[in-house]
Parts: sequence; structure tokens; C-alpha cells
Amino acid sequence: MGTFGILKIPEWIIKFTYVNLLWISFSLIGLFLFGLIPATISMFAIFRKWIMGDTDIPILRSFWLFYKEDFIKSNLLGLILFVVGITLYIDFQLLQHASNNAWITIISYVVAVLTFMYILTALYAFPVFVHYKMSVISVLKHSFLTMIVSPLSTLMIAAGSIILYLLLRNFLGLVVMIGPSLFAFLVMFSAYQSFSNIWRLKNV
Repeated sequence: MGTFGILKIPEWIIKFTYVNLLWISFSLIGLFLFGLIPATISMFAIFRKWIMGDTDIPILRSFWLFYKEDFIKSNLLGLILFVVGITLYIDFQLLQHASNNAWITIISYVVAVLTFMYILTALYAFPVFVHYKMSVISVLKHSFLTMIVSPLSTLMIAAGSIILYLLLRNFLGLVVMIGPSLFAFLVMFSAYQSFSNIWRLKNV
């Protein structure tokens, strides 16, 4: 990285912090329950623009436009993810208190695998939502399929998450100030590489 790149680091830290503050603020505007997912979608949409080279977009205005444009649709996505997630959680809790036998062990492994796949699908759902214009059900289907065919992107997310954790674990202030936005950027960047690879394969 040259001198110019090094001088850009403080600017990008400020940008990530700003997006993170907008994410928190717009989540609270929607009383968190209705604001969290639209704010998260808006954050991913901003990062998608940056990754595609549009780094000079007006952040606040763009964030607000994404937020209000997809408010209902993004909350529908969040509702489905919540229902599936809470169902898996309840199943896991019930299995923890069930009698220990071979069938319970097998079902526990199945639930564990389903939970793992659910988490990965949920992570891909946000990049898919902002990258493609499709229905919520199609977003979920496409997210699942992208997760299946993109092991390298998934490994990139996992490795990046571990690195972020190691870098920020001793700095609680930084975790709150910039942690969520850095993680979202990592997921969006990794997913975008997968989208690009899939597009290239389709057009070979």
C-alpha cells in the first residue's frame, strides 16, 4: 500500500463509523423491532455501492432512500428469518431436555446441521436482497443456493470474522463503533465475489 492508500485509512474509518452510527440510529427510528432489518439492508446496499466502485455516493441520503424503499419488504424477510430461527432454537431446547437415546442424538445432529445452514443462508440473504431485484421467497432460495455453491466465499466470511474478532476483542469501544459495519462489509464483499463468479460461469 502506497502513501496515498495509507492516508486514506482515517477517511475510511470515519466512513465505516458513520455508516455504523446510521445503522444504529435508523434501527432505533423503527423502534428496533421494525427498524433493525431495514437499517441492515441499507447498510449492505451502501457497501455494495462502494464495492462496485461508487465510493462517493451521499451516504445519509442513500441510506434513507434504501431504508424507506425496502422497509416493508425487508421486514417481511426479517420476520421469516426470525420465525425459522426461533423454531430451530425451540427445537434445540426441547432436544436438550429430551431423553437421551439414539433417535434423539440423530435428530440433534440434524437440527445442528439445519441451524448451521440457516445461519449461512441468513448471512447471504442480505447481500442477495440488495444485489438482485426479486421476491422475498426468491431471496431466500437464492441465498441458500449461493451458500451451497460458494464454499470459498463462506470460508472468506469465516476467516474474516475470526480476524475481526482477534483484532477487536480487546477494544469494546471499537466493537460498538465500527464492528457491525466491518462485519457487514466483509459479508457483502465475500458474497459479491460469489455473485461475480456465478455470473461469469453462466456466461462462459
